[in-house]
Amino acid sequence: MWESWGGNMVVKVKWFYHPEETKGMAGKRFNELRGALFQSPHSDENDVQTISHKCEVISYSEYRQRKLHGLDTDSASVYYLAGRYDPTIGLLNIAQGVLG
Repeated sequence: MWESWGGNMVVKVKWFYHPEETKGMAGKRFNELRGALFQSPHSDENDVQTISHKCEVISYSEYRQRKLHGLDTDSASVYYLAGRYDPTIGLLNIAQGVLG
């Protein structure tokens, strides 16, 4: 986070997509991907005041460990990285081990 020339606080953010927002997930079972996000190559610099909330994106293995130990993974702010998605070309890569 830094201060812009105009005095506003700015933050660089990465863009992530829910499975149902991707083109490559057509016909897939979304219930198997509860808590999943796909990272895109897109990032932006945004005024801090435009950010509605933050979330935590952790590895799939850490997410599974948290579930196993009864830690909060049902929160709307905890997700796991399920792979990568490039919306400009519709390319979806699901990380190994995510879909069983």
